Amino acid sequence: LVQRLWKTLWTFLKKLKTELLYDPLISFRIILTTSFYNHSWTQNQGSAWLDELQTHAWDNKTGAFIYLQPWSQVKPEAWLSTGPSPGPGRLLLVCHVSGFYPKPVWVMWMRDKQEHQGTQRGDILPHADGTWYLQVSLDVKLKEAAGLSCRVRHSSLGGQDMVLYWEHPHSTGLIFLAVIVPLVLLAGLVLWLWKCW
Repeated sequence: LVQRLWKTLWTFLKKLKTELLYDPLISFRIILTTSFYNHSWTQNQGSAWLDELQTHAWDNKTGAFIYLQPWSQVKPEAWLSTGPSPGPGRLLLVCHVSGFYPKPVWVMWMRDKQEHQGTQRGDILPHADGTWYLQVSLDVKLKEAAGLSCRVRHSSLGGQDMVLYWEHPHSTGLIFLAVIVPLVLLAGLVLWLWKCW
């Protein structure tokens, strides 16, 4: 299997007329996962990596041997949420970045144009489709959350960073009061004026 992977990769690179130089810092890794469901049935799934780029995937259940195009790019989707409260008067802000390819991505919580030093970056995790997911969090005081943003930089974005601004969710009760109270007062005024005429 490894020889078949190398042969496919080598043939592709020769077609591109790429000059291959020896570089000890570039690795070729193969990951094989074997699942034992019972005594008579197993499933093997694997991936081949040339440094940070996934080049091949296979699944013995379907017999599929997939050649991935490592030069393709998939734009990330991003959204903000809050995590479990870290304590009284504090917020855990979470920036989710999902569905991007290739793997290298830069995500940071910012205040204005300054990187926030408390940013905590999780591991970049794989999706089944070959894209990636990352979660970056920030523990802040509730009153310091205003003005924060999450900035995402990825090769698929063509030099334009994605920026998501944190807005504290408004209380539904306050919105209800802000709309209903003036309407009730206005209706009372109209009723009073109608009776007076």
